[in-house]
Amino acid sequence: MEEHISTQQSNLAQSFQSAFGNEDLLFQLVDLFPIPIEIFAPDGTTVFVNRACCELWNVPGPEHIIGNYNIIRDPVVNDELGLREYVRRAFEGETLSVSDVKVPLDDLSNRYEARDSSFDVFALYTDITCFPIWDKHQKIAYIVNIFITSSLYQGSPDIARAKEYMDKHWLDEFELSKVAEAVNLSIYHFARLFKKHTGETPYSYYKKIKIEKLKEKLRDKNLSITETFTACGVDYNGAFARIFKEVVGMSPSEYRESVMK
Repeated sequence: MEEHISTQQSNLAQSFQSAFGNEDLLFQLVDLFPIPIEIFAPDGTTVFVNRACCELWNVPGPEHIIGNYNIIRDPVVNDELGLREYVRRAFEGETLSVSDVKVPLDDLSNRYEARDSSFDVFALYTDITCFPIWDKHQKIAYIVNIFITSSLYQGSPDIARAKEYMDKHWLDEFELSKVAEAVNLSIYHFARLFKKHTGETPYSYYKKIKIEKLKEKLRDKNLSITETFTACGVDYNGAFARIFKEVVGMSPSEYRESVMK
Protein backbone atom coordinates (compact mmCIF):
# COMPACT_ATOMS: atom_id res chain seq x y z
CA MET A 1 0.00 0.00 0.00
CA GLU A 2 1.29 3.44 -0.90
CA GLU A 3 0.68 6.22 1.59
CA HIS A 4 2.72 9.02 0.00
CA ILE A 5 0.49 11.91 -1.03
CA SER A 6 1.82 14.17 -3.76
CA THR A 7 1.70 17.96 -3.56
CA GLN A 8 -0.86 17.95 -6.38
CA GLN A 9 -3.14 15.57 -4.46
CA SER A 10 -2.71 17.62 -1.28
CA ASN A 11 -3.69 20.77 -3.16
CA LEU A 12 -6.75 19.00 -4.53
CA ALA A 13 -7.80 18.02 -1.00
CA GLN A 14 -7.41 21.65 0.09
CA SER A 15 -9.56 22.76 -2.86
CA PHE A 16 -12.35 20.40 -1.82
CA GLN A 17 -12.10 21.68 1.75
CA SER A 18 -12.32 25.28 0.56
CA ALA A 19 -15.46 24.50 -1.48
CA PHE A 20 -17.17 22.79 1.45
CA GLY A 21 -19.08 25.95 2.40
CA ASN A 22 -21.31 25.54 -0.66
CA GLU A 23 -22.13 21.84 -0.94
CA ASP A 24 -24.41 22.18 -3.96
CA LEU A 25 -21.62 23.92 -5.86
CA LEU A 26 -19.11 21.35 -4.61
CA PHE A 27 -21.14 18.44 -5.98
CA GLN A 28 -21.81 20.26 -9.26
CA LEU A 29 -18.08 20.78 -9.75
CA VAL A 30 -17.26 17.19 -8.83
CA ASP A 31 -19.76 15.95 -11.38
CA LEU A 32 -17.85 17.80 -14.09
CA PHE A 33 -14.51 16.22 -13.17
CA PRO A 34 -13.28 13.85 -15.93
CA ILE A 35 -11.89 11.45 -13.31
CA PRO A 36 -14.06 9.16 -11.14
CA ILE A 37 -14.88 10.55 -7.68
CA GLU A 38 -17.05 9.06 -4.95
CA ILE A 39 -18.00 10.87 -1.74
CA PHE A 40 -19.08 9.14 1.47
CA ALA A 41 -20.83 10.20 4.65
CA PRO A 42 -18.97 9.49 7.91
CA ASP A 43 -20.95 6.25 8.32
CA GLY A 44 -19.63 4.93 4.97
CA THR A 45 -22.75 5.53 2.87
CA THR A 46 -22.22 7.00 -0.60
CA VAL A 47 -23.72 10.49 -0.80
CA PHE A 48 -22.36 11.42 -4.23
CA VAL A 49 -20.76 9.74 -7.23
CA ASN A 50 -19.90 11.61 -10.41
CA ARG A 51 -20.73 10.67 -13.99
CA ALA A 52 -17.14 9.66 -14.76
CA CYS A 53 -17.41 7.00 -12.05
CA CYS A 54 -20.63 5.55 -13.45
CA GLU A 55 -19.29 5.53 -17.00
CA LEU A 56 -16.05 3.79 -16.09
CA TRP A 57 -17.74 1.19 -13.88
CA ASN A 58 -20.65 0.68 -16.28
CA VAL A 59 -23.23 1.59 -13.63
CA PRO A 60 -26.56 2.81 -15.06
CA GLY A 61 -26.62 5.99 -12.99
CA PRO A 62 -25.61 7.56 -9.68
CA GLU A 63 -29.05 6.95 -8.18
CA HIS A 64 -28.21 3.24 -8.08
CA ILE A 65 -25.29 3.91 -5.73
CA ILE A 66 -26.17 7.02 -3.71
CA GLY A 67 -27.76 6.02 -0.42
CA ASN A 68 -27.66 2.34 -1.40
CA TYR A 69 -23.98 1.52 -0.95
CA ASN A 70 -21.87 1.49 2.20
CA ILE A 71 -18.13 0.92 1.82
CA ILE A 72 -17.58 0.10 5.50
CA ARG A 73 -20.03 -2.82 5.23
CA ASP A 74 -18.80 -4.06 1.83
CA PRO A 75 -17.12 -7.49 2.23
CA VAL A 76 -15.66 -7.33 -1.30
CA VAL A 77 -13.71 -4.13 -0.63
CA ASN A 78 -12.78 -4.98 2.94
CA ASP A 79 -12.02 -8.69 2.67
CA GLU A 80 -11.57 -9.79 -0.96
CA LEU A 81 -9.57 -6.70 -1.91
CA GLY A 82 -7.87 -6.57 1.49
CA LEU A 83 -8.66 -2.91 2.14
CA ARG A 84 -10.28 -3.17 5.58
CA GLU A 85 -7.41 -1.38 7.34
CA TYR A 86 -7.29 1.28 4.61
CA VAL A 87 -11.03 1.93 4.97
CA ARG A 88 -10.79 2.04 8.76
CA ARG A 89 -7.97 4.59 8.73
CA ALA A 90 -9.65 6.66 6.01
CA PHE A 91 -12.83 6.98 8.06
CA GLU A 92 -10.77 8.00 11.06
CA GLY A 93 -9.68 11.05 9.04
CA GLU A 94 -6.33 10.07 7.53
CA THR A 95 -5.34 11.14 4.03
CA LEU A 96 -4.20 7.99 2.26
CA SER A 97 -3.26 6.62 -1.14
CA VAL A 98 -3.32 3.04 -2.35
CA SER A 99 -2.04 1.82 -5.72
CA ASP A 100 -3.19 -0.65 -8.33
CA VAL A 101 -6.44 -1.85 -6.78
CA LYS A 102 -8.48 -4.16 -8.98
CA VAL A 103 -12.01 -2.79 -9.42
CA PRO A 104 -14.53 -5.60 -8.71
CA LEU A 105 -16.34 -5.29 -12.04
CA ASP A 106 -18.12 -8.63 -11.66
CA ASP A 107 -19.49 -7.56 -8.30
CA LEU A 108 -20.61 -4.22 -9.73
CA SER A 109 -22.25 -6.02 -12.64
CA ASN A 110 -24.12 -8.33 -10.26
CA ARG A 111 -25.15 -5.50 -7.96
CA TYR A 112 -26.34 -3.12 -10.69
CA GLU A 113 -27.89 -3.80 -14.06
CA ALA A 114 -25.35 -3.11 -16.80
CA ARG A 115 -26.29 -0.07 -18.85
CA ASP A 116 -24.33 -0.93 -21.99
CA SER A 117 -24.20 -4.47 -23.36
CA SER A 118 -21.19 -3.49 -25.51
CA PHE A 119 -19.11 -2.76 -22.40
CA ASP A 120 -15.88 -4.61 -23.17
CA VAL A 121 -13.65 -3.87 -20.18
CA PHE A 122 -12.26 -7.17 -18.92
CA ALA A 123 -10.26 -5.83 -15.96
CA LEU A 124 -9.63 -2.43 -14.44
CA TYR A 125 -7.00 -1.35 -11.91
CA THR A 126 -7.00 2.00 -10.16
CA ASP A 127 -4.94 4.17 -7.83
CA ILE A 128 -7.08 5.62 -5.04
CA THR A 129 -6.50 8.79 -3.08
CA CYS A 130 -8.73 9.31 -0.07
CA PHE A 131 -9.06 12.37 2.15
CA PRO A 132 -11.57 13.85 4.61
CA ILE A 133 -13.52 17.09 4.43
CA TRP A 134 -13.92 18.66 7.86
CA ASP A 135 -16.86 20.69 9.18
CA LYS A 136 -16.47 23.85 11.27
CA HIS A 137 -16.32 21.76 14.44
CA GLN A 138 -13.37 19.79 13.03
CA LYS A 139 -15.47 16.68 12.66
CA ILE A 140 -15.52 14.61 9.48
CA ALA A 141 -18.25 15.81 7.13
CA TYR A 142 -17.33 13.66 4.12
CA ILE A 143 -14.72 11.22 2.88
CA VAL A 144 -13.65 11.74 -0.74
CA ASN A 145 -12.26 8.94 -2.91
CA ILE A 146 -10.54 9.88 -6.17
CA PHE A 147 -9.79 7.09 -8.64
CA ILE A 148 -7.00 7.27 -11.25
CA THR A 149 -6.94 4.36 -13.69
CA SER A 150 -3.57 2.56 -13.59
CA SER A 151 -4.39 -0.33 -15.97
CA LEU A 152 -7.31 -1.00 -18.28
CA TYR A 153 -7.80 -4.29 -20.12
CA GLN A 154 -10.46 -4.44 -22.80
CA GLY A 155 -11.28 -6.08 -26.09
CA SER A 156 -10.79 -9.81 -26.58
CA PRO A 157 -11.12 -11.47 -23.13
CA ASP A 158 -8.29 -13.93 -23.88
CA ILE A 159 -5.88 -11.18 -24.92
CA ALA A 160 -6.93 -8.91 -22.05
CA ARG A 161 -6.44 -11.76 -19.58
CA ALA A 162 -3.00 -12.53 -21.04
CA LYS A 163 -1.89 -8.89 -20.80
CA GLU A 164 -3.15 -8.71 -17.23
CA TYR A 165 -1.24 -11.90 -16.37
CA MET A 166 2.03 -10.60 -17.87
CA ASP A 167 1.62 -7.21 -16.20
CA LYS A 168 1.18 -8.85 -12.81
CA HIS A 169 3.98 -11.41 -13.32
CA TRP A 170 6.57 -9.10 -14.86
CA LEU A 171 9.13 -10.04 -12.21
CA ASP A 172 9.01 -13.68 -13.28
CA GLU A 173 11.06 -15.08 -16.13
CA PHE A 174 8.95 -15.20 -19.28
CA GLU A 175 7.44 -18.59 -20.11
CA LEU A 176 5.00 -18.70 -23.02
CA SER A 177 3.50 -21.95 -21.72
CA LYS A 178 2.51 -20.31 -18.42
CA VAL A 179 0.86 -17.35 -20.12
CA ALA A 180 -1.04 -19.67 -22.47
CA GLU A 181 -2.09 -21.80 -19.52
CA ALA A 182 -3.39 -18.71 -17.70
CA VAL A 183 -5.84 -18.09 -20.55
CA ASN A 184 -6.64 -21.80 -21.12
CA LEU A 185 -5.28 -21.91 -24.66
CA SER A 186 -2.67 -24.02 -26.39
CA ILE A 187 0.69 -22.32 -26.89
CA TYR A 188 0.29 -22.35 -30.68
CA HIS A 189 -3.26 -20.95 -30.69
CA PHE A 190 -2.47 -18.34 -28.04
CA ALA A 191 0.66 -17.06 -29.82
CA ARG A 192 -1.24 -16.69 -33.12
CA LEU A 193 -4.22 -15.03 -31.44
CA PHE A 194 -2.07 -12.57 -29.50
CA LYS A 195 -0.12 -11.54 -32.61
CA LYS A 196 -3.35 -11.14 -34.57
CA HIS A 197 -4.94 -8.84 -31.98
CA THR A 198 -1.89 -6.83 -30.90
CA GLY A 199 0.53 -6.96 -33.82
CA GLU A 200 3.31 -8.21 -31.55
CA THR A 201 4.37 -11.44 -29.88
CA PRO A 202 3.67 -12.15 -26.19
CA TYR A 203 7.40 -11.93 -25.50
CA SER A 204 7.61 -8.49 -27.15
CA TYR A 205 4.80 -7.31 -24.89
CA TYR A 206 6.59 -8.77 -21.84
CA LYS A 207 9.85 -7.06 -22.85
CA LYS A 208 8.13 -3.68 -23.01
CA ILE A 209 6.81 -4.12 -19.49
CA LYS A 210 10.24 -5.13 -18.23
CA ILE A 211 11.93 -2.21 -19.94
CA GLU A 212 9.48 0.28 -18.44
CA LYS A 213 10.07 -1.15 -14.97
CA LEU A 214 13.83 -0.92 -15.50
CA LYS A 215 13.53 2.69 -16.65
CA GLU A 216 11.46 3.48 -13.57
CA LYS A 217 14.07 1.92 -11.27
CA LEU A 218 16.96 3.58 -13.10
CA ARG A 219 15.46 6.94 -12.17
CA ASP A 220 16.03 6.02 -8.52
CA LYS A 221 19.51 7.41 -7.78
CA ASN A 222 19.68 5.40 -4.56
CA LEU A 223 20.04 2.18 -6.56
CA SER A 224 23.13 1.12 -8.47
CA ILE A 225 22.51 -0.11 -12.01
CA THR A 226 23.21 -3.67 -10.88
CA GLU A 227 20.70 -3.26 -8.03
CA THR A 228 18.19 -1.84 -10.50
CA PHE A 229 18.37 -4.97 -12.65
CA THR A 230 18.23 -7.24 -9.61
CA ALA A 231 15.11 -5.42 -8.36
CA CYS A 232 13.52 -6.16 -11.73
CA GLY A 233 14.37 -9.86 -11.61
CA VAL A 234 17.13 -9.85 -14.23
CA ASP A 235 20.92 -9.98 -14.24
CA TYR A 236 22.77 -6.85 -15.38
CA ASN A 237 25.41 -9.09 -16.93
CA GLY A 238 22.78 -11.10 -18.78
CA ALA A 239 20.88 -10.56 -22.01
CA PHE A 240 18.53 -7.87 -20.75
CA ALA A 241 21.15 -5.12 -20.72
CA ARG A 242 21.57 -5.71 -24.47
CA ILE A 243 17.79 -5.86 -24.96
CA PHE A 244 17.43 -2.59 -23.03
CA LYS A 245 19.86 -0.84 -25.38
CA GLU A 246 18.14 -2.27 -28.47
CA VAL A 247 14.71 -1.05 -27.31
CA VAL A 248 15.62 2.27 -25.66
CA GLY A 249 18.46 3.24 -27.98
CA MET A 250 20.97 3.73 -25.18
CA SER A 251 22.61 1.62 -22.53
CA PRO A 252 21.22 1.55 -18.95
CA SER A 253 24.06 3.81 -17.77
CA GLU A 254 23.48 6.24 -20.64
CA TYR A 255 19.74 6.29 -19.89
CA ARG A 256 20.39 7.01 -16.21
CA GLU A 257 22.75 9.82 -17.10
CA SER A 258 20.17 11.34 -19.47
CA VAL A 259 17.37 11.38 -16.90
CA MET A 260 19.59 12.62 -14.06
CA LYS A 261 20.62 15.81 -15.87
